[in-house]
Amino acid sequence: MRVLVTGGTGHLGPGVCRKFLSDGFRLRLLVHNSPGEKLGPDVEFLQGDITRPESIQRAIQCVDAVVHMAAVVEPVSEEQPTLAASVNVDGTRILLDAIKHAERPIPFVFISSVAVFGPTPEPGACLHADRSPCRPASVYAESKLRAERVIAESGIDYAILRLTATPYSKVSRDAISRQMFMVPLENRIEFCHPDDAALAILNSVKRFQTIKGRTLIVGGGSSQQMYYREMVGAMLKAFGLPLPPAERFSREPFALDWYDTRESQALLEFQQKTLDDYTRDLGRQLPAPVSALMRHIIGPVFGRAIARLL
Repeated sequence: MRVLVTGGTGHLGPGVCRKFLSDGFRLRLLVHNSPGEKLGPDVEFLQGDITRPESIQRAIQCVDAVVHMAAVVEPVSEEQPTLAASVNVDGTRILLDAIKHAERPIPFVFISSVAVFGPTPEPGACLHADRSPCRPASVYAESKLRAERVIAESGIDYAILRLTATPYSKVSRDAISRQMFMVPLENRIEFCHPDDAALAILNSVKRFQTIKGRTLIVGGGSSQQMYYREMVGAMLKAFGLPLPPAERFSREPFALDWYDTRESQALLEFQQKTLDDYTRDLGRQLPAPVSALMRHIIGPVFGRAIARLL
């Protein structure tokens, strides 16, 4: 079975691709620039542009399913709203049109975001995909919700997965400096391990007939519901670093919360890993001697100064 993956070189892409490959799938990746990580002989890289119909027509030939992850995300979406609309909404529409006019049905899985719910300044019960209202408060969230509506009205078979906080498999200083301080320390957040998110996406294709027409939330479950202070603190602790000063973090409620994922877990069976698993993996990104040096010497002595420079 061959699956077309858009956005396969993004921050979740390589992990999602490896999950499909380990399950025996063949992949075609539509890439705009560099193909990125080498993933093996069962991966075909097709140079193209999600906003160009001719690229999409070539991409969907002889595929058995489509996983659409390509998107302009924050903060770039807020800096370039026209680009975000072109890729996130118009690109999705072009892809849907091609699938709709294909000679056979092609299952379509769209990777959306819990950002569509918007911030919840006064959190209450866990948010639910079908019962909680969507009040997007960013260009990115608005574009994702618009894309969801285009999909629902397209007439094709689809499934929508709204992903919660799913961090990078590898953390870079650029990602830290651009994104870490966007969320208030006391904001509710539900962690989801990137391997679990990848498994949910794989299972959405394997179990498509069961979930088609549904919008499901992909989150870590009740055991992974915490406050942002806990999550970012655990990640920094993996490198022997303390939290940066509280005044560095935003005070505006961010579009993350806790979610009711009981139904999505029952259907997709993906919740296997935790924040503790993730932080252990983070610590292994450094050579063992360097990791020990960070945690036992550099962190305790220079940690506060380093945290102020992040």
